[in-house]
Amino acid sequence: MNLSLYENAAALRGLQEYQDIIANNIAASHVAGFKAGAVGFEAVEGGEIARSTHDRLKNELPGSFPLIRSEIDYAAGELRQTGNDMDLALHGDGFFALTSVNGDTVFTRDGQFYVNAEGVVVNVMGHEFSNDGGTSIRVDTSGGNLTVDKEGQLFQEGVLVDKFGVFTFAEPNADLRKVGGGFMPRRPEAVPVEAEAGQYQVMQGFVENSNVSAIREMINLIEVGRAHEANQKMIQAFDQNVGRAIGTLGHTQ
Repeated sequence: MNLSLYENAAALRGLQEYQDIIANNIAASHVAGFKAGAVGFEAVEGGEIARSTHDRLKNELPGSFPLIRSEIDYAAGELRQTGNDMDLALHGDGFFALTSVNGDTVFTRDGQFYVNAEGVVVNVMGHEFSNDGGTSIRVDTSGGNLTVDKEGQLFQEGVLVDKFGVFTFAEPNADLRKVGGGFMPRRPEAVPVEAEAGQYQVMQGFVENSNVSAIREMINLIEVGRAHEANQKMIQAFDQNVGRAIGTLGHTQ
């Protein structure tokens, strides 16, 4: 059994996953509030593989295999001034909370909002922004200037209407998973906590860009391509060696 062949095959599989993450990062590099996927590789002990029966015997062949470990990079993106009063960005920790059309709670760093025909504050997907109590935010449909202070309080014509909820998680990478339009809790124990005033500032007229560096991702893509090529060559070399061995031993009398 040629264990190196399996190790290189495992590396190719991990590199394919890495390439998919890079492609997704590049595709979403212009999405407001998007957080890049990050990856790391580690060697995982494959156990002691017996040459004949795959049991743990004294005559054993140890092996380790590369394993991809994917995470989300929650580093803040650059704040871009738009001048649009319906654009909000968070400076500091926390997420805005949304209620999706299915009733799920989604957390996001994209604070671009609109007011629908019922006066509910929603995002471009129709998800409703939640206040700090977890209910929808409503304004007067007859109109009126909307302003938001740095604590997230929403005023219409100078009158306090509601407050945008801002929430944090103890361990975002362990607590959250990516979904369309933001993040959702990964497990029931992942309970959001209302952010304290000093942890964030809501910036009206700004949008948080994605934290993806398109140049860095293109470099990563080139590196993945080179690593993929190197592993392919190793597999070809092993295959050629096996072929030579069979050819040589097959003619031995």
